[in-house]
Amino acid sequence: MKKVVFIALLSCVYVTAQNNVSQEKLETLKNKIANSEKTEKLQWLDSLTTLVEFDEALKYDSIVRETITYALKLDSLNIATINTSKLIHYHSNIMGNSEEGLRIFKDFLSTVELVKSNVIKGKYYLYGADSYAGQVDFDKAFKYYDLAKDWASKADNQLLLATIALKTGGVLLEMGEAVNASKHIQEAIRIFAVEKDTLNLINAKNDISILYSQNAFYKEAEKERNEAIALSNVFKEETAVSLLYYNAAADYRLIDDQEKRISNLKLALKHNNSEFRRFYEPYFLCDLTIALAENDSIEKAEQYFDKIKNDPDTYSEGIQKEMYIEVLKQMALGKNQFKEAIDYGKQHLELKKGHKGYVEIMNAEKFLSDVYQNTNDNRNSEKHLINYYKIKDSISKVQNVKSLTYYQTLYETEKRDLKIQAQQSNIALLDEKNKVKNQWLLFGSLGLLALFGIVLLWRSRNTARKREQLQEQFSQDLLNAQEKERTRVSKDLHDSVGQQLTLIKKKAQNLEQEELSAMTNNALEEVRSISRGLFPAALKQLGLTESIRQLLNDLDEETDMFFSVEIDDIDNEFNETETLNLYRFIQETVTNALKHAKAKTLTVNITKLNNTVEVLIKDNGVGFDNVASVKQHSLGLKTIAERIRMLKGTLSIKSKEEEGTQVLAQIPIV
Repeated sequence: MKKVVFIALLSCVYVTAQNNVSQEKLETLKNKIANSEKTEKLQWLDSLTTLVEFDEALKYDSIVRETITYALKLDSLNIATINTSKLIHYHSNIMGNSEEGLRIFKDFLSTVELVKSNVIKGKYYLYGADSYAGQVDFDKAFKYYDLAKDWASKADNQLLLATIALKTGGVLLEMGEAVNASKHIQEAIRIFAVEKDTLNLINAKNDISILYSQNAFYKEAEKERNEAIALSNVFKEETAVSLLYYNAAADYRLIDDQEKRISNLKLALKHNNSEFRRFYEPYFLCDLTIALAENDSIEKAEQYFDKIKNDPDTYSEGIQKEMYIEVLKQMALGKNQFKEAIDYGKQHLELKKGHKGYVEIMNAEKFLSDVYQNTNDNRNSEKHLINYYKIKDSISKVQNVKSLTYYQTLYETEKRDLKIQAQQSNIALLDEKNKVKNQWLLFGSLGLLALFGIVLLWRSRNTARKREQLQEQFSQDLLNAQEKERTRVSKDLHDSVGQQLTLIKKKAQNLEQEELSAMTNNALEEVRSISRGLFPAALKQLGLTESIRQLLNDLDEETDMFFSVEIDDIDNEFNETETLNLYRFIQETVTNALKHAKAKTLTVNITKLNNTVEVLIKDNGVGFDNVASVKQHSLGLKTIAERIRMLKGTLSIKSKEEEGTQVLAQIPIV
């Protein structure tokens, strides 16, 4: 949602930027057009089109269409195509009417095939792709982005290639494909930096910061945004820097850092000194007023509120209306005008529901719950509070899934790229070997063959070792990230959702609503069960040995399989991270056996020897042949192998069809 607003703001900048055209220049060009013919007339028409470019008030649409028609009449395809591309961009990207932009694109499609210039064709297909993206036809959008890229590559136009990469990344981001989006935007950043296109570089960095924010990587987003702010300050891009501070404030609101939220809004207002000041000021003033009112600074909020309410035409209509209503509701609450706060709160909630902005809907529900609480209307307060937590939990789950998916996909992508890189390296080495071999044959120097073999062997082993280390580090980082996320979600479920359910249960009991009390109790138990599954709190309370024994007892009660368990005391042998990894290894290995082995008995022996802890997990199930192949393709076996590697241990898996499976881990201890 934040990115859509940002793009809309940039589009408005483009329209507003042309309002300083002098009437004298317009009349001069119109006179020259009226008194000239053919090529000369086309040149003046093209100049007039450039002068009024994208300005709705100066009738850009009708002027550019006249220029296109006259250019086609004179068979000037380049001028016709350039202006058609700009007209598509005007409707699709600036006016937000991608349907009209797409119609223009399709109507001109057969003509553009006759154009000779690769750059002109590339820009035309780029804006056509934008139109398809605006109509949410992503397959067609990617088709024409690829076509635009082909023509830009033929022209070797790096800036056009970077723009196409940035636009493609934006569509991928909208589709939720964060890793692919990141690759495209990073490529655009690289090219813009090389070509020293500062403004586009700032925009690309802002896009990558939005990508990180949408995946809850707020620190990474802050880093990219700070780099963009530094660039904006160096090159005096006041509009860009004010928008970057504004977007930063939106992030700080999401993570509830109110001090930085207010500070960044003030910075946005301070740097709003460009020719677009009047356009952006309403956004900055409204958000700053809301932030101050939300944080009990009602007197400071009043200073900005006076300016807002004295200019109702600017704030009460169009895209500003939602923000204006939010200002009114927050000010009413700050002044303890609860009836007005409820009325404005309901209006604001309905407006947000119409746009399906789930974070904004969540905040609107919480606002109404707080106001009703102040009026002692507990029934309505609890209704809106329940709605708030439903949305909050949903958003949290989506962000968690996005984060884990991002790390998983990034890991798989990097692993694939390393494999391709290794293959390319082998091909290059083979080519080099053939080249040198011809030289050996030519000069008859057999000694060089031995030397080259030694170098090749050393480089091959060194490359393989580095690749293995890198893959191992990726795997470990992924597992650590998953465990951190599990721990955080478990804590949130226990501390937030669990407490709220307990509160609802107690209130239901007080009101003698037995059915609601029972349903709430069931939900509470389910939340606790999920929380325990995400992070085994028993590890700290009972220690590793007893936690493993309790885990196996619980699994024994849930299945018909016979468990045989012998566990030596291994408490105090591992640090906190190692303890969790060993516990997860046993949990995941036993769970795999329960899911896939179809066994009747399962043996778990944990033995402490002199300097080693041995873990033997054995079943009499269906088993499998070709252990090496299964280990290579099974994500579950890869995970348990990685956990033992993190413990600096060794893992042995023996299995045969119809004869069961044996997993033996040997972990060194000091």
